Amino acid sequence: MNDIADVGTPAAVVPRRKKRDGSRTLFIVLMLLPAVLMLGAFMYFPIEETFRLSLMRSTGLSIPTFTGLRNYRLLFASEEFQAGLLHVFTWAFVSVVVQIPLAFFIAFSLINDKNRVTRPLRSIYYLANVLPSAITAMLGVFIFSGANGIITTLATRLHWEWLARIDWLGDPNVAFWSVFMIATWTYTGFPIIYLMARMEQIPMEIREAAQLDGASGWSFARHIVIPMVSYPLRILAVLCTVGSLKLFELPQLMTRGGPGNATKTLVTILYNQGFVNWQYGSAAAVGVIIFLLSLVFTIAQFSWQSREATA
Repeated sequence: MNDIADVGTPAAVVPRRKKRDGSRTLFIVLMLLPAVLMLGAFMYFPIEETFRLSLMRSTGLSIPTFTGLRNYRLLFASEEFQAGLLHVFTWAFVSVVVQIPLAFFIAFSLINDKNRVTRPLRSIYYLANVLPSAITAMLGVFIFSGANGIITTLATRLHWEWLARIDWLGDPNVAFWSVFMIATWTYTGFPIIYLMARMEQIPMEIREAAQLDGASGWSFARHIVIPMVSYPLRILAVLCTVGSLKLFELPQLMTRGGPGNATKTLVTILYNQGFVNWQYGSAAAVGVIIFLLSLVFTIAQFSWQSREATA
């Protein structure tokens, strides 16, 4: 009887539980280990190496020499980098002010008026977002080319000389906005689809109650839809800002950053420093600046959201 009682006591069960907990912990560690190794090898180690290389003078062929913050001082004193930084901030601001309201307007129109015409428009608006950047840039050059572009050709035939004389990609005062117009057409598709998906989640009861209260059209959008999709709008603002910091394909393929520094961005400067001038230390410094700016913008945006949520 005593032996049977001893087997059922908690003291005999604890070692089994400890063994099970140890096996479960080992299983979790083994499952997470490949992901941790992949993150370390392909994310954290390259970030650390980029920070280290930004403090070096390296051409890729010679032995790197430590120079401290010299690469950063030269960058901030460079007119090219100053222009690129200004263009990035301008692009981020205009993207948030233009692309997000435009996407909201189109998304609300497509949701509010469902018919045979609006259904295929969803795919058409998103089409540019799935096209390769090289094709989009070629279309942009074909549209804005000064010699035989679509705009210049149509303006000449319509005898609009003032429009035909504009060098869309060769004028430093116009080239930046020409690239931005192509980018707006390219990158607005995703916000449209994203906002449409969130708008369709608004309960039918709220829609019916708003109609009974007399809210319709843009009154409904202002007082009901915008407050209910405010969080997705903020997410899109973060994506637009961070995406502006990483902008490369369109200005590089359409104008190569020119004329002069008119369409230079931080990533085009990184490309030129690393793969044209063979200044890997300077290119790494630009990469670090892009990383830090992206981190600051993201943290600031989400901390603002968390304060509003707790208020």
